[in-house]
Amino acid sequence: MEDYIGKICPFCKTEIKEGDSVKVCPSCGIPHHESCWEENKGCTTFGCSEQHYEAQGTNPTDVCPKCGTPLGDGQMFCPKCGTPKADTNKKVCGKCGSELQEGQEFCPKCGQKVGLAVDANVSSAISQFNAEINKANESKKKKPIKIIIVAVIALAVIVAGAVVAPKLFKSTSDYLAMGDYEKAYSVAKGDEKEDVLVENLIAFVAKDVPDTLKDPSSFSLRDVWFDSANQRIVLYVSGANSYGATASSYRYYTYDEDDGEYSLYASLSDLDEEETYSWDDASEMLDKMLRNSARRTVIEIIGNSSMKLDKVSIKNINNLFEQDILDSIELLDENK
Repeated sequence: MEDYIGKICPFCKTEIKEGDSVKVCPSCGIPHHESCWEENKGCTTFGCSEQHYEAQGTNPTDVCPKCGTPLGDGQMFCPKCGTPKADTNKKVCGKCGSELQEGQEFCPKCGQKVGLAVDANVSSAISQFNAEINKANESKKKKPIKIIIVAVIALAVIVAGAVVAPKLFKSTSDYLAMGDYEKAYSVAKGDEKEDVLVENLIAFVAKDVPDTLKDPSSFSLRDVWFDSANQRIVLYVSGANSYGATASSYRYYTYDEDDGEYSLYASLSDLDEEETYSWDDASEMLDKMLRNSARRTVIEIIGNSSMKLDKVSIKNINNLFEQDILDSIELLDENK
């Protein structure tokens, strides 16, 4: 019996160990614990001739030949499907009702030995069990549909939120892009408020520039520098000249304490200093000196990168001009 040590007993599913009493099936050769063989009253191998079967208490002939329903004494027709008791055209399993082919000794679906009927109570229990299995399977089939429906609803909510939420909750940058500086200032937090005030100031100062160009529609704000400490602004703008070519200039603004506003101090087409000559009259010489002084100041300001306005603000102001709303911009009242 040493050849069977370590083999698995098919009844108890445990190893056969040294010293265990072993019973080997004389038909299929499968080893069992001897106690397992006796408890099972034979081999546990499906289809083996040594497999034990017990009569179910119902006459094997009293089974509907079509659906396998047990038939009571005196029942000549199946109470379930109406098939005559004597109909021998079709053989079915007495346990599950599956159709049997000629020569089959065991049901290919449930393993029931052909010719044995199942007790009515057992049959009812099996039917109920099968019904529950079918119900569970149907439920599993429906779950993916429910999941899909839930997913579609969730997606619809997300899409709706993506469309509606921006309309309900606009950010500071959203309002700046629209030119609504009051709303932008009201939702701004911390340092954002100062950024809103600066962009509003530049837009207000820049709104009069297009009217000074030969072609106002050609206006474009290129760069901006803001010296907040000394209250000075430099705008670098471009536009079409009399010949249709693009010309650029630096516009230097200073703050007038008396008027309480920024005013244009000088408009410079370039930053190269002008020469003064002996034949220049006093007025012309003074004008050149003032413009050269302005050039030096502008060079000083634009050389400080910390004073340069970010490109987003410049883009916002140009967009306001393109939308024809730049000239309607007013200065914010910080005290509101």
